[in-house]
Amino acid sequence: MVENRPVLTGIEAVFIDLDDTLWDFTASSAVALRHVYDTYCIERWSGAYDVFRDLYKAKNKELWDLYHYGKIEKTFLVEERFRFPLLKIGYDGGDIDRFAADINTEYLRYLALQPNIVDGAIELLEFIRSRYGRVGVLSNGFKGTQQQKLISGGLDKYVDLLVLSDEVGVTKPLPGIFKYATNTWNVEPGKTLMIGDNYDADVCGAHNAGWRTIYFNRKSTDFATPAADATVDRLIDIVGLLK
Repeated sequence: MVENRPVLTGIEAVFIDLDDTLWDFTASSAVALRHVYDTYCIERWSGAYDVFRDLYKAKNKELWDLYHYGKIEKTFLVEERFRFPLLKIGYDGGDIDRFAADINTEYLRYLALQPNIVDGAIELLEFIRSRYGRVGVLSNGFKGTQQQKLISGGLDKYVDLLVLSDEVGVTKPLPGIFKYATNTWNVEPGKTLMIGDNYDADVCGAHNAGWRTIYFNRKSTDFATPAADATVDRLIDIVGLLK
């Protein structure tokens, strides 16, 4: 399905989100979360994996929403997202802050090693490079982790510039990170395209910065997307919008 079908013209640079747009974060996170649950024997307190998983996912989403808008620091996010579910399940195994930090470190390590990519990611990257000569990735993820994800997914060879909030010091959807990207490539905002699965961070953020936007509605959620120049639920459909 493609909504708002007009071909996007005048584009000179394309940036793409990484997690759940190119690299399958959802699938990879499920694997990594189960890995740390088993490795650290968390069943001793939770009684069931589903309980721990649901507590973690809800808290992690809450924290990332705050982090996107610069309301919390990265250090608090990575410390709290495992500490909170451990508290809720009644962890009593000693220093909870240290235990949560160890889990987080292993989770990120194992997560980034997963090779899962979203259907059509390679084809899209190959097309963009052939059409525009370069590809940028714009992500709110953490430096070492995001770089390894690109390598694990075989995506690194297609990416010419990796712009990370972790390095820039500004997160999507705030305008500073988009301005940094266009300044780095010396391209006008109105000639720059952002493709992403997060409507708020990727699409609204880029739109407010004067960019063109394509919303990758991977879950086929039914809601209005006025900030998107086009909406697709398959990456391969983007090729037809950029010819």
